[in-house]
Amino acid sequence: MQRDVLLGRRIVLDLLVNASNLHVGGGIQVAASFIEEMSRWEVRSHRIGMLVSDEVHENLLRIGCNVSVFSRYEVYNTYGLSSLKASWQGKFDGYDVVFTIFGPAYFLTQRFVSVVGFAQAWIIYPDNEAALEFSWPTRWRLRIKYWLQSIFLKRADRLIVEAEHVKAGLISSKISSAGSVDIVPNCISMLYFEPEKWSPLLKEIPRSKALRIGYVGRDYPHKNLNCLPEIKCLLSEHYGVDVEFYVTFSDEEWARRSGFFRTHVNNVGVLDVSQCPSFYQCLDAVIFPSLVECFSATPLEAMVMGKPVFASDRSFVSGVCGELIEYFNPLDPADMAKMIFSYFNVDQLERDKRLVAARAYAAEFSSARTRALRYVEILEDALHFSRR
Repeated sequence: MQRDVLLGRRIVLDLLVNASNLHVGGGIQVAASFIEEMSRWEVRSHRIGMLVSDEVHENLLRIGCNVSVFSRYEVYNTYGLSSLKASWQGKFDGYDVVFTIFGPAYFLTQRFVSVVGFAQAWIIYPDNEAALEFSWPTRWRLRIKYWLQSIFLKRADRLIVEAEHVKAGLISSKISSAGSVDIVPNCISMLYFEPEKWSPLLKEIPRSKALRIGYVGRDYPHKNLNCLPEIKCLLSEHYGVDVEFYVTFSDEEWARRSGFFRTHVNNVGVLDVSQCPSFYQCLDAVIFPSLVECFSATPLEAMVMGKPVFASDRSFVSGVCGELIEYFNPLDPADMAKMIFSYFNVDQLERDKRLVAARAYAAEFSSARTRALRYVEILEDALHFSRR
């Protein structure tokens, strides 16, 4: 197999990056960051194809990515099992390796090496605290859904995860073996270091005497956002602190929320990747009360933007951020309110020192370039192993 040299490494000649299934959440940001990073490389394979969703495509355009450098660039949308239709249409034919940035990848046949990113924590943690809030019929429907996804995940030649605990979960769940799982940590997109690419918010966040605390992400059950109105009320009633919470929900997610929630929380709408830095910039702090994750870049993004982070005291956060952010019990709104109040009563100089240290740590945690090179190395190794 003929290969080219890419930044001192060898890259597969025929590679397809599949981001056609990414429509919401952090997966869009990872895809946009990875593809944009690959577009910067001066030496590249003769044939690197891109299959991207509308959402990934729109975000790439907004950050000025030069997609013309790729030998194939196609906007095509798949949703769950509709990927099987893409397989029928030959969208993946002719490539040595297909890299689905986040799976499962639904292929009828695999005449190529399939490498798939994994970030669905509910598959390896089916009895997480959010799931236990559902009725038994709903929990069983979810188990069936994730069981089906796990079948397709098992068909991947290699899986890429973002943390050690996820690799351990895949192995213990018998979805993959230790030798078939690679760890590539998430990172800060280069966008955060290029202010000229930041886009303004469509809904302004006004300056106020109240603390402005924001959450970036969609309204999934495990994000544990029911707590926000109660935290606001507790801060006001017990500590005399006024807070305005800001979320980034879609219109549908916002409409499903109760009147009580909408009265106590503000929604700025879904953000493009290029708008996220502008959102952080308007805030006094970021809250991350999630109950279960594989990995989230939100705390790191907030840190690199110089914002304090209030997060769940869970290993998927503390294992990444250490002692540089503030932790609370995500099941106890009173503890969350107390921690927020206590933080803003610490000496300003001490807070500033911690923010400077957190920013430096996040900036050096991992780079988009390092992540992209590691992805390519894994893709090359997967092809080499398959041909031994």
